[in-house]
Amino acid sequence: MFILKNVTAVQLEPTRVLEGVDIAIEGTLIKAVGPNLRALYPEANYREMGGKLVMPGIVCAHNHFYSGLSRGIMANIAPCPDFISTLKNLWWRLDRALDEESLYYSGLICSLEAIKSGCSAVIDHHASPNYIKGSLNVLRKGFMEAGLRGMTCFETTDRNGGLAELQAGVEENILFAQQIDAAKAKGNEPYLVEAHIGAHAPFTVPDEGLAMLREAVQVTGRGLHIHVAEDRYDMAHGHHHYG
Repeated sequence: MFILKNVTAVQLEPTRVLEGVDIAIEGTLIKAVGPNLRALYPEANYREMGGKLVMPGIVCAHNHFYSGLSRGIMANIAPCPDFISTLKNLWWRLDRALDEESLYYSGLICSLEAIKSGCSAVIDHHASPNYIKGSLNVLRKGFMEAGLRGMTCFETTDRNGGLAELQAGVEENILFAQQIDAAKAKGNEPYLVEAHIGAHAPFTVPDEGLAMLREAVQVTGRGLHIHVAEDRYDMAHGHHHYG
């Protein structure tokens, strides 16, 4: 038993704020919330919190942990007046440069920063076109080492290597989902990280890729994570090609 003493407890559903209360925790369970819980649990260890805020963890519904090492980057990048030029001049150059080591540290840094910022779970959307197979397990390792709950997937696309790249992205998504299923079945480690099926965006995934992704969703029983209508370019592309 462990007690957080004298906190400001924020509850989100239903919404309420409790000032000057204690929170008693046993294992992974909140046992009690209320005043002077040390009297109820005299043997418990405790920490005086001085009225600090305690609230449920935030869930980040979309992130790119592969971009963690890019902040403050001093690269020679051409002017980016619009969305598509930003992708081509910066992000699509950066993701092609990732290898196993850089991805691992990028993912680990982002996992630690998520926790520091109050996120207890993150839904990640990953891209590393020159390091596809095994990349999701590298990200999972960072989640597990940091103790962060979340999901990740590979951002399937044809923007670098056509149909072969599409196939490799879909296969990585399926393989990772199967590995997660196997780990859950064994039950010998904390269940923190889930899989879903990833795709970049409609303007970099042709009909053949969408058909592959549909099959991956059916095979794995997971949902699809894809950017849609991020920019006028994306919407204009959809109107032009699909009406």
